Amino acid sequence: MTRHAGFSTLTLTTLFVIAATMPTMAQEAVTDSVRKYKFLGKSARDKSDHADVIIYYDRLLTFKSDYHLAHYYRARAQLALGDQEAAKVSLLAAVALKPRHANTLLLLYQVYAEQHKPDSAWVYLWPLVAAKPGDAKYRGYRRTVADLYRRAGKVTTAIGHYQTIAEDGRTSEGSRRELYELLAVLYDDMGDASQALVWRQKLAGAGDQGEVESLSKMVDLQIETKDYKGACATLETLTRIDSAGRYSHFHRMSDLGDLSGDAAMALAGLEGMASCQPKDLETVAIIVQIHFNGDDLRAADRWLQQGLRQGPTNAQLRVLRGDLLARNEAPEDSVIAEYEVALDDPNWAAVAQQRIWQIRPPETEEEKLRKAFFGQSVAEDDDGN
Repeated sequence: MTRHAGFSTLTLTTLFVIAATMPTMAQEAVTDSVRKYKFLGKSARDKSDHADVIIYYDRLLTFKSDYHLAHYYRARAQLALGDQEAAKVSLLAAVALKPRHANTLLLLYQVYAEQHKPDSAWVYLWPLVAAKPGDAKYRGYRRTVADLYRRAGKVTTAIGHYQTIAEDGRTSEGSRRELYELLAVLYDDMGDASQALVWRQKLAGAGDQGEVESLSKMVDLQIETKDYKGACATLETLTRIDSAGRYSHFHRMSDLGDLSGDAAMALAGLEGMASCQPKDLETVAIIVQIHFNGDDLRAADRWLQQGLRQGPTNAQLRVLRGDLLARNEAPEDSVIAEYEVALDDPNWAAVAQQRIWQIRPPETEEEKLRKAFFGQSVAEDDDGN
């Protein structure tokens, strides 16, 4: 047998064989260990034995440190045990190894959201939203991020998220309406009435049981932005859809006409009020006077007839009726007859008597004294009739 440097040929050959097989044996041992701890980790997960899950995946990572799922499963167990900070470290290690792993990203989003850290939560949610923009689940998570920003006082950032969700055609109708309302309120709180109005208009266009309230708030915003004609149009819509509140909407329209100096708007409101409540003879009288002053005698007569059907002896309407007949050059007796009915009402007697004496001046001294007295009373009263 050949010898070399104290070793036989057989011995050298054996050493070479052992040296050659050592890496393979070591690799097989690692592979076996990885397989073993994956199995043990999976068994522990199935049993919800969270402490063992952490132990087995820790050991697994000593053999395969780049196995991202070991970090992920360890994080889940840590979260189950209430150790959020340790879980966050594990998840960050997992995402560093596999940045696009959806479950890791989602868990990181949830951890940061629970810690009220919207910036970090959005960093890990955004890739999921971008990958699956049509997934309603991710839109819901984005809404949570927006809420977190709003509560943190970062309203402008929150609004950006809310608007994106609201304008997504895949967002459900109920969620969209809720966001329209929220956006209108947020802009209103920020003092941006024009943007608040934009979202109020969208909300009104969506239509549901809350439409009346939404439109009423929209009127407020339109008045604030001095869009009086728009406010009037919105009030007209309200009169059609809100039968219970029609009178108040017409009343508001009338007030708005006065505020904006729009006589036609004010008159439309008054006429709507009178149509809703025909027995509101004071409003009817105002309408008659407006038409009378505007030389629309037919309209004045029409409203007089409506009012007198409700209150045949109403003194104010009788005086106005006499004025209308006089304007139409009716016989004096007919005109005076209208005024004489009003003499029975103490509030209108002086006015009615003056109208009569304008047609038939007083003849006796007593009548002249009465005329002087009543004339003074009428001047002091100055009711414009």
